[in-house]
Amino acid sequence: MMGKILKVIQKLKMIDGHHSIAMNTEKIFGIYLVIIAFITLTNYTAIAQDRIAEIHNLVTYTQENGMFNGNILIAEDGQINYHKSLGIVDFANGSPLTKNKAFCLGSITKQFTAMGIMILQHEGKLRYSDKLEQYFPEFPKYLHQISIKNLMQHTSGLKRTHFENHDQLKNQEVYENLIQSASDKLLFEPGTDLSYSNTGFIILAMLVEKISGVTYEQFLTNNIFKPLGMTHSFVFTEDDRGRKDIAVGYDGFGNKADYTVLTYGSAGIYSTTEDLFRWYQSQTTDQIIPFQSKNKAFEPALSNSGKLLDHIIRDDTWSYGFGQFIYRGHLKGAIGHAGAFGGFFNIMIKDLINNRDVIVLTNNGRLLDIFAFGAAIQNILREQPYELPKISIDLAIREKAYENIDEGIEYYHKLKRESPDKYKFNNQWELNRLGYALMGDNRANDAIKIFKLLISEFPDKVNPYDSLGEAYFKDKQYKLSLKSYQKALNMNPNYDDAPHAKRMIEKIINIVGK
Repeated sequence: MMGKILKVIQKLKMIDGHHSIAMNTEKIFGIYLVIIAFITLTNYTAIAQDRIAEIHNLVTYTQENGMFNGNILIAEDGQINYHKSLGIVDFANGSPLTKNKAFCLGSITKQFTAMGIMILQHEGKLRYSDKLEQYFPEFPKYLHQISIKNLMQHTSGLKRTHFENHDQLKNQEVYENLIQSASDKLLFEPGTDLSYSNTGFIILAMLVEKISGVTYEQFLTNNIFKPLGMTHSFVFTEDDRGRKDIAVGYDGFGNKADYTVLTYGSAGIYSTTEDLFRWYQSQTTDQIIPFQSKNKAFEPALSNSGKLLDHIIRDDTWSYGFGQFIYRGHLKGAIGHAGAFGGFFNIMIKDLINNRDVIVLTNNGRLLDIFAFGAAIQNILREQPYELPKISIDLAIREKAYENIDEGIEYYHKLKRESPDKYKFNNQWELNRLGYALMGDNRANDAIKIFKLLISEFPDKVNPYDSLGEAYFKDKQYKLSLKSYQKALNMNPNYDDAPHAKRMIEKIINIVGK
């Protein structure tokens, strides 16, 4: 096991000018020898109990402050040291969570889609350099020169999505949208930049089916889930709605926000903490495919000219391998992925240097900053300073905002003056979520006030103007709605919701005239 982990670390030497992510392999190997000797001589537990106690205090803090509801597993050297279920599986009936409940993984699914492609490559049925033209000649020409590797590493230039979510959305609809997208263009030439794309992984899932001759669900079940003993993992289909062995997603305020679409590849898998632990254990072994083939997943994306390509999430810098984020910051040496849909918000982090796994699955909305939570756990394990995850400002002011919107906004400013480090003021999606909740309750005028506050707090962000445009439209203030949508498009013509904004502008013009 140790030798294979060191090989992974060698693969990650490309990061930061092709230097080792933490230290040279010889030093790491020496440290491992010292650690092994220490454990052997003292019969010390894999993770010190004081660190486990500190992690439990962290988890308890987030639960008591209304942020955490889910399952968490922490392991070192293949040994589970902490495994807890805290909260409710379905808020409609109050039933408690258990460890064998499966959660919607969201984008964590991408790891499994990438492995499906890697299995086919190992079997000689495709090459990573193969172009889409070879498998989907019916696609518009602007897609033809995208390679499979481009799709796996988000370097294709595809937009984030070529679809709008709805309850019956299926891969076939995405496929048809691509067929009809001849007037579109890529964000950049394939292999020259990195931009996260769900569409790319849906195409990969279709590719798995086209080459293997079986459904994506059958392929993953036969080649990954069954061989690894992942007995509670499956690809969600229409027949799975209402299953009793799965968690139900909620928005953190008692409203159902469950997984609803039927696409797969970019998302679509349900799993448990224990099954994902088995998956993570397989990453540094010869299970499924030989390790030598598998560790391609840990190589960061490089441009055609050899430049390391970055991805920014929550103001942190990452690289991307095959379905895996590669940490570039203080957690160098770790890989992982987050996943979200509706009320589900999850993260998996594998520390390759210390052979530690952190798996967190939640179903209570996005009140918990899952990235900060995962980083705090890893810092505790590495005996480094950490910060408590900030409390949701939406959660903190919502009750007052619903009672009186002006008092709610004043309370927001009071908390920011008195406790700027305790609450999540640096995340635009907090106020955005509150604004949409108000709109959903037919309080468009109150939503407008929240979105105006959001713009004042984040004047350089595109989304607040888009949201304000929607609120103005709902309140039938069409000219102000038009102005807000135009502002958003002027700031960034290619932002994620730009196609929707353009349709809304056409709709408004038809209502009020030019």
